[in-house]
Amino acid sequence: MVFARVKSADLLIGVVALVAILVALLPSELQALLVYQREDFRWYQLLTSNIVHESTSHLLLNLIALVLIGIVARRLMSGLQFSLIFVVGLVSAVFAEHALGQPPFMSITIAETRGLSGALHGLFAGSMLFLAVASDRIALLALFAVVVKVSAEALLGKPFVSSGTVELVAVMGHFGGTIAGLTVATVLVRGRGPSAR
Repeated sequence: MVFARVKSADLLIGVVALVAILVALLPSELQALLVYQREDFRWYQLLTSNIVHESTSHLLLNLIALVLIGIVARRLMSGLQFSLIFVVGLVSAVFAEHALGQPPFMSITIAETRGLSGALHGLFAGSMLFLAVASDRIALLALFAVVVKVSAEALLGKPFVSSGTVELVAVMGHFGGTIAGLTVATVLVRGRGPSAR
């Protein structure tokens, strides 16, 4: 039966995708209330700014990445582990952008941020750690590459390459999401013990 194969990670991906699509259909005035605003910060924006996107292409790129990373991640971790890494990445990405998206860390002050990319960086890093622990050398290289990428971009205050879907890439959000996802994944991997697969 098809439903027997559905994991809680699949459900989370589906809910996040559906909510992000529905939010994209809201008038821009309502979307603006959900976006992280440095000058008008509200606690709920730590979560809601992740589901608001700058454009349809930004939304589609993030949703495609969520599905692709989810396909890998769901094979490696439980739904609870997936959810923990993802949610901590969501909050940490926005928090990092708030804390580090201004001088002296960047040459400009980031006034707002939106999108899933910070959490996606964290989920990717966490997935690669799970694979690396299972002796996958390519995953270890991919993990090293993403950590170097986000660290270098955070130091430079700008991305190496932009997808062109957003006006200003949230490099500090990518950095925060990656570090948070990697930290949670490290705790989860260490907690599995020697009998875990």
